[in-house]
Amino acid sequence: MIDPRANSPAPIVAPAPLPVVSRRALRRVKDALPIPTTCNCCSGTRVHLVENSEIYGGRSFGDWPYAYLCRDCFASVGLHPGTDLPLGTLATKPMRNARNSSKAVFERIWREGHMTRSGAYAWLTRQLGIQASECHFGLFDIERCAQAQTICKHFMTTAGRRQA
Repeated sequence: MIDPRANSPAPIVAPAPLPVVSRRALRRVKDALPIPTTCNCCSGTRVHLVENSEIYGGRSFGDWPYAYLCRDCFASVGLHPGTDLPLGTLATKPMRNARNSSKAVFERIWREGHMTRSGAYAWLTRQLGIQASECHFGLFDIERCAQAQTICKHFMTTAGRRQA
């Protein structure tokens, strides 16, 4: 569902520290997740919108360097560019590492031409036995990441043999 602010005539007031929240950017996010107020990792309530330099030791990353940060367990999640909408759920450092490594293996499937990107997501959805709306690395916990990585590595191993 698209964020209702995308089509509302009311002005959008960007929460600090964001410079703006763009209606066009809000329209691009098809399945917007709610803005976190409670941490899904520790149940803490000290979740704040920050510049990502607070997470990365004073260094900013990306064209839209903002994130939600739990000040209790330091879990974080980045934002869709031009919005205040999270890219996924808050994640601790080990969870972010698991998400990144499992997604890297998955991306090889479509980047190397074995399937289209949407076809690869549909395939992974079936392999994991989940709904398409749940098949997003930004929603995966460490166990789901490990499961996805195993499935994708197995595919790449067997796909390589089929091409030889």
